[in-house]
Amino acid sequence: MRDWSRTVSQWSVAILGFGLLLLTLARAATDTDDPLIDFIEVAAPFVVGIGLIVGGIWLTRTSPVARIRQLSKWTLGGAIVGVAVNLWFVFIISLEQVPAGEPVVLNLNGAGIFMAAGVLLGYYATGLQARENQLELSKNRFRALTENSSFAVISIDKNSTIRYANDATEVLFGYPTTDLVGEPLTKLMPARFREAHLEGLSQYRSQGTRTVDWDGLELAGLRADGEEFPVEISFGEYVVADDHLFTGVIQDISDRKAAEQQLRDHTSKVTQLHEVATEITSAASTEQVYQRTADGVVDVFPAAVARVAIADGDQLVLAASSDHESLEECQPISATIGYAGQSYQSGEVLRLDDLTDTRSAAQSPLQDGGSLPDADPVEPRALLSIPLGEYGVVQAFAHEPAAFSERDEEVAEMLATHVTTALQRIEAEATIRRERDRLEEFASILSHDLRNPLNVAQGRLELIQMTGEIDHVEAIDRALDRMERLIEDMLTLAREGDAVGETQPVALRTLANQAWNNVATESASLEVESSVQIDADHSRLIQVFENLYRNAIEHGGDGVTIRVGSLDDGFYIEDTGPGIPEDERDDIFESGYTTNQDGTGFGLAIVKRIVEAHRWEIDVTAGRDGGARFEISDV
Repeated sequence: MRDWSRTVSQWSVAILGFGLLLLTLARAATDTDDPLIDFIEVAAPFVVGIGLIVGGIWLTRTSPVARIRQLSKWTLGGAIVGVAVNLWFVFIISLEQVPAGEPVVLNLNGAGIFMAAGVLLGYYATGLQARENQLELSKNRFRALTENSSFAVISIDKNSTIRYANDATEVLFGYPTTDLVGEPLTKLMPARFREAHLEGLSQYRSQGTRTVDWDGLELAGLRADGEEFPVEISFGEYVVADDHLFTGVIQDISDRKAAEQQLRDHTSKVTQLHEVATEITSAASTEQVYQRTADGVVDVFPAAVARVAIADGDQLVLAASSDHESLEECQPISATIGYAGQSYQSGEVLRLDDLTDTRSAAQSPLQDGGSLPDADPVEPRALLSIPLGEYGVVQAFAHEPAAFSERDEEVAEMLATHVTTALQRIEAEATIRRERDRLEEFASILSHDLRNPLNVAQGRLELIQMTGEIDHVEAIDRALDRMERLIEDMLTLAREGDAVGETQPVALRTLANQAWNNVATESASLEVESSVQIDADHSRLIQVFENLYRNAIEHGGDGVTIRVGSLDDGFYIEDTGPGIPEDERDDIFESGYTTNQDGTGFGLAIVKRIVEAHRWEIDVTAGRDGGARFEISDV
């Protein structure tokens, strides 16, 4: 039913024209006057009917149904008016002139003429209404888009006078929209851009050439409080009546510009980091790595000073500072408290934007990296603490709050990777050098120390073969015994080297007696003067005592007395033998050094390596009775 009604409405003008044409033809067929007169009487409605049919067909293809329905009403109304006028003319004006008894002729000319006038007037009226509706719809759409937009929308005329501004403009620039209408657009831009704007607008009006790109133009806006901020503008032009208008969409790009600047800063820092990393990885020692790291942190990050603290047991000891101040008087700090300890223990970068609220009278952030004797009196506000794995931590301090960003944490992690890699490389190189030196020692032993007893054994064996005397067997036995001891000492160095296992409290008296029972002491005697406990690797420390016992017995003779006692920070082992000359004390710990013809020269070298592996140090001096005294203490 709805489709049928729509079809009738769509063809309504043509139907009216067809109806008028049928009436006209019927009128001409029933009239008895002269045919020419009949045609003249119906010519106007005939032409109108044909026109309505043709026009109706055209309207069905070009106009919406609603407009055709309106045109059909206008046409029908014109027909009604035409008939009414015709009836009025016939019955009121012409009736007196018609003889009695003759029929009244209904003329269709008036209806046709008024129908033509009606459809023409309707076409103009509906077109005007459609344009008004379209204009109103466009205005409503424009306002709906602009008023609900988060971007500022401003329209100006050819003289750069503001004609329209949406609510977002007030939010962006700080001016009420009612105050902006009628004001020049230059009010919203810094003074340095105003002249160029007016010249560009004038050139476009006169020559039609654009001086700037109209899409995505980046400029600076001026708020009501005088603050400048970056904006992006895209605008276009349109003409309404005699007005040449320009409408621009303006958005604040401060966040985007800040992000772009952060990206540029990050890229610059990564580039600087590459240069710093090259210097760090080329360092020849751990000290150089620490110093170059401290200097590099200041170059890469917005830091006033940077300090590197290395782990030493349960403490962090300051190893380098970017301000190159003396570190001798710097006190170690705990590796478990403070920002440095927190970062070191967690293994994560720690960033603090403002230390004012977290700083206490007892704990200054400067102390996290080791307090300097002549520290800068200006307290730092921002901190970036970067863990260096098992090695320690590097801290960057800035005087401005929030000086470090989240991206700085990423760069810091990359820096830490370079530093730890450099330290691992140096450690690996040191290990390789030690292994190389050890191999050289072994090669020396094989080429010299082992060759001597081997030559003795071979020579004595030849004498036995030549003379048959077995007196030479004892010399062969001594040579083989020396070779065996050399091989055992070599294996000790090769297999265990500088390694120390898990440490635990060890009673000095118990360990000293146990080692004494493992050594052929003959007529020597042992006196233990202390029962303190030492935190050490039990099996390795026994080797220290055994080697020092053997050394004392080999050089002190059968009646030597060996004493073991405690020190404030360690213990000592001394004997009553002849002692060690002062000029030889620096050489006795070298591998292969010995003054005993039957000695291997490796006993004291093993002692020193085990002591240093415990992070102790060993010194040799004269004992109370003139013998040798070995003092072992904490570093």
